[in-house]
Amino acid sequence: MRKVLMAAVALVALAAALTAVAAGGTRSAGGKRSAAQRVRIDVKGTDAFTFVLTPRSKGPSQLDTGPVTFCCWRSWKVKRAGASLEVTNPLLTLVGTQGTLKIRNQIEWVGLPDDWSVWNGTWKVVGGTGAYAGLSGHGRDGGAWGRRDASNAQSPVDLRIRFFGFFTRR
Repeated sequence: MRKVLMAAVALVALAAALTAVAAGGTRSAGGKRSAAQRVRIDVKGTDAFTFVLTPRSKGPSQLDTGPVTFCCWRSWKVKRAGASLEVTNPLLTLVGTQGTLKIRNQIEWVGLPDDWSVWNGTWKVVGGTGAYAGLSGHGRDGGAWGRRDASNAQSPVDLRIRFFGFFTRR
């Protein structure tokens, strides 16, 4: 089961990476292409979640780490190719050494055996302080979520997310 889960996570992460790379950049209000910094954000943990923001090109952000919290989301069902999926849109707050970054993430969940789920989705920057003040950004993400021990509802939750995308200065 672990091999199947890891293969599913790898496929979701690869799809997110290819979509983000294909996006290329952003356009300013005047229609001109503005320089966009490619970024990767990894979130992981077991009940206490942390992030690592890694710049992949030159731009406004630097390497940063810290805790992540999730709040304030809605949940609804959709059909994709005949399958019923759950969609949620959590607000992530990343508190790093450079400042606080707020991201709205819309994700489509796919359930797997043993109470695990994988997803892919989109994200956008909705606010920030410190070095993140005045940033805009967007991209794709993929991840996996489940209990360490599927037979025990009290076991810790294991989470892995990879965000790919771009930051620009507004």
